[in-house]
Amino acid sequence: MFVLNGYEYVLGFLLACSLIPILALTASKILRPSGGGPERLTTYESGMEPIGGAWIQFNIRYYMVRLVPCEMAL
Repeated sequence: MFVLNGYEYVLGFLLACSLIPILALTASKILRPSGGGPERLTTYESGMEPIGGAWIQFNIRYYMVRLVPCEMAL
């Protein structure tokens, strides 16, 4: 016995809306290729070996010169 008469379709819709993304994510996890090889573990997948460290410090003026003209164009 359903207490709220007429809301069976709403409950079904909410159930379907909840199950479809869960099923899609589960299917994509099962069907995706596994591994990827050693290239996948490198910093960039372009095939080029990275030179130097990734944690270099840029001067703030670089960002200001680059960002300000972009906002002026809008």
